[in-house]
Amino acid sequence: MDNRFLTEDEKLLDTGWFSDVTVKCGDRIWRLHKNILCTRSVWFEKALTGRFEESKTGHVDIQNFDPEAIGWLIRYIYTGICDIPALRPGSKTNFVTCYEVHTVADYFAMTSLAKIALDTLAADFDARLGPVQMQYEPVDWLDELFETVKLIYQDVPLTDTSALSSSSSSPIRHALVTFVHTARFYLLQNEAFTHFLDEAPPVFALDMFRAMRTTGDFLAHLPEPQCFLCRNKPTRSEKAYYTHLAPEKMKLHAACATCANKRDLLPCTSDWSGKGLP
Repeated sequence: MDNRFLTEDEKLLDTGWFSDVTVKCGDRIWRLHKNILCTRSVWFEKALTGRFEESKTGHVDIQNFDPEAIGWLIRYIYTGICDIPALRPGSKTNFVTCYEVHTVADYFAMTSLAKIALDTLAADFDARLGPVQMQYEPVDWLDELFETVKLIYQDVPLTDTSALSSSSSSPIRHALVTFVHTARFYLLQNEAFTHFLDEAPPVFALDMFRAMRTTGDFLAHLPEPQCFLCRNKPTRSEKAYYTHLAPEKMKLHAACATCANKRDLLPCTSDWSGKGLP
């Protein structure tokens, strides 16, 4: 978007001068301009130039979004700018705000705004992975993560397995699953997170299981074919049962990105089964 006249466009937005369109959402009304809306938004172009009632009345009534989110959308249309961290400066993360911006951008076919939301979310996730993986920084943002999970999964059916694909129809969901999966060694030992899994939408837990299954987290290593105490093998007539014991916890080694690249080590989101240190 050309930045030369954005200051003037923002002034038109703030003052409502020469407006020929009104947009209403909840208790908010914006006095806007058809030429700006239609040249920068396919959704508004279709609504205001087609056979819809809005093209005759010049009035658009939006009912399925909060006024706050529509305000973000309109200001982006006029300025080409959306500083997501500044939208809710009191939040500990950008998780929820990114979801809300991406949702409204996707609905109104604003691809560039949707990309800003997704890139901001990815950057927020990346900034938290190191500390949470190595557990050297207190985690005080789990409530916002939980809220984001509930928002993303509120309408996802159990049969939807697309979250693991990079071409997922929901890139926000894919980014969330990738983050949680990468941080699983901490999260699955966190009492608040494990309690949340009991209350979360079931498909979220399924997505976690699917992601962990692809990386070998659930490999079943066959035990020795006899009792390790008496060394006897089971017989067909034996009514007793065999107990499987894990003599020690699996040890995990952490390698920084620089060393991992030097040693060609795979990331923890890839299949590490049977892999030892090279």
